[in-house]
Amino acid sequence: MVEIRPFRATILNPELDIEKLVCPVYDTIDAVHYQRYASEDNNIIHATSRRKDMDRDEFIEHAKNSLDRLVGSGVLVEREKPALYIYGIMFTLMPEILTQLPENARRSHYFAFGLVSLVKVEELGKGNIVGHENIFEINTKERYRLMKAAMMNFSPIAAEYSMPDHALNNFFEEYLGFRRPNFVINPEKPPLVDVTLNGSRHLLWEVTDNALIDKVMKMVSGLKILILDGHHRYTASNMMRKNDGIEYTMMMLMEGGDRALQLLPWHRAVRNFSHEKLESRIRERFTIDWEGGGGEEFYSQLRLRRNEYDVKLGMYDGKKFQILRADEKEVRELSEKRGETVGLDLIVLHDLLINPVIRGKPEEDVSFNSSPAEAVARVDSGEFDVAFLLNPFSIKDVEKKAFVERKNFPQKSTLFLPKVAEGIVMRRIE
Repeated sequence: MVEIRPFRATILNPELDIEKLVCPVYDTIDAVHYQRYASEDNNIIHATSRRKDMDRDEFIEHAKNSLDRLVGSGVLVEREKPALYIYGIMFTLMPEILTQLPENARRSHYFAFGLVSLVKVEELGKGNIVGHENIFEINTKERYRLMKAAMMNFSPIAAEYSMPDHALNNFFEEYLGFRRPNFVINPEKPPLVDVTLNGSRHLLWEVTDNALIDKVMKMVSGLKILILDGHHRYTASNMMRKNDGIEYTMMMLMEGGDRALQLLPWHRAVRNFSHEKLESRIRERFTIDWEGGGGEEFYSQLRLRRNEYDVKLGMYDGKKFQILRADEKEVRELSEKRGETVGLDLIVLHDLLINPVIRGKPEEDVSFNSSPAEAVARVDSGEFDVAFLLNPFSIKDVEKKAFVERKNFPQKSTLFLPKVAEGIVMRRIE
């Protein structure tokens, strides 16, 4: 069974203007973002994120010194009582993101809830906690070194659970006195943190009542949980369990059936490959199912499937959008060979198209993009030669991949929204 416990959170001092002190989670920050947030001396980014041109050893020392300075100057403060925390995120989606979703999933705004607590760490896939994505070992080691040097969890690992009766989310709404997506702050339950970052509003409430804490702990005790965001941090936490005896890490548990929880694909832009080979493989293994401009019609056509072996990939070459439909017999053979039926779009894209034609290193010549517009822009700029645009998975797909197939997606396969921010809720590791 999953074991959770309350803890004393470290937060940014509410008496300060903390809008300037939070930043996006570290693995979403590029060089431009880093420069923007790091221009504020007290932004938490100095303790959480490595500048791209910074040596890894230098980063660990810089992060530790930055954290000591923020604690010593009172920018970071620790709460007095152990508590569980309700983390709410209100957000909107850009039009180009919305077009990827079926119409019944599109909303003017979304409001997601999560329970932030300490969770007892166990080996992934061996018990009640599973992952779904492969990781880069060098990034895990960096997170481990940072956690050990700073003795701090800077943001919660996002994980998902299934609860068909929505009991935990219903409890949150009853406790806080409003029903999502409608929101008016209850003056008797003001948020501990209320900050807007890049258009998303992050809210944190503290639950210190022992009877309520016990109630919540019982509600989640029988759950199985699936890591959504934070595979590197969870694996680093497991290293701390093995090497340093630290048994708990900070997590945010979100209900998979929550309509506000969105799952989107990472689109690929590719360069440094043989154009002749790519054209040849498309002729031999795919049919051109549709051709035209981007937009609503493109995505509605991309979403149409006959069955689970009907793999369709969007492609943009700088001139036109096409939808490639893979040979179904070949897809079935690939599925049987690998023992996987979930994520066939990605398997087909990499095994049949990208890997056989690329000349360089995938980590350098394949770009992962959170929106189709971003992938298309990389091609239009001449930085990359072709973009592949993918259909989203469903939460049920990811649960099947993790709990039934017991397999992982490749790195950068699933983009979960909303994302937590660095600096909203932290935990000093004792």
